[in-house]
Amino acid sequence: MAYSTRQEVIQALANALSQGSPSTPGILVDVLSVGKLVSDTVNDTQIAQYQVWADENIDAWFSSIYQTPFQRVNRGSLDLGDDVDPADTSIILLDTTRLTVGDVVLLRDSSDGHSQQLTIASIPTDNKINIIGAVVLEYPALTSKIERIRYPDPIPKMSARYAAALLYDKHFAAQVEGNKSEYSTYLRKLVQDDADNILRGTIKLAIPDAGLYMGRRYYNAALDDVPSTRAKPEANFFKAD
Repeated sequence: MAYSTRQEVIQALANALSQGSPSTPGILVDVLSVGKLVSDTVNDTQIAQYQVWADENIDAWFSSIYQTPFQRVNRGSLDLGDDVDPADTSIILLDTTRLTVGDVVLLRDSSDGHSQQLTIASIPTDNKINIIGAVVLEYPALTSKIERIRYPDPIPKMSARYAAALLYDKHFAAQVEGNKSEYSTYLRKLVQDDADNILRGTIKLAIPDAGLYMGRRYYNAALDDVPSTRAKPEANFFKAD
């Protein structure tokens, strides 16, 4: 699985490509169908390939200080707005603004510990998510939560922006100008800024086990310090706080 979701790559592209030539006035065109010709359309397989290339670069950048590839971690819990019953294909939450399509979440009942891993198919409103498949067991709202199982921030954002930059150059800007676009250069700068902050220790990744941190920082050829990871040794990535 890529560090970013398909939807996050689309959102990164959408800053520059928000609308094409709609056949129905006022109806937005799918961003991946925007381009000079129909041949500019990018399919899911191509998106996945650019995500792989972006993730390989990210792993190379940080392999000297973190064990790569990265593992997913618990990025917080969200309260249920209603009970979840077996065979349900949607879940009511109090707030869905932190979630995105394609996210992996864990539905957990704290009373007995049973859980189910789910993937978000769509988010129709700000308090409802539709999932791929169906819920198997019952989850009362009083004792259950949705946990965000995600790669440590800002890795997903970096992956989406870098993949979008590669896509934009190859399938959109290069079709017209034959070179890199200013927008893709801007995306690369944002990614590089995040990478620099991680390498300097300004941003500390929330890794699931402190043992996955491998590097130390040196200053003037002398050992300076070891940035804290906030990780608990041997802690499972999906365990609630």
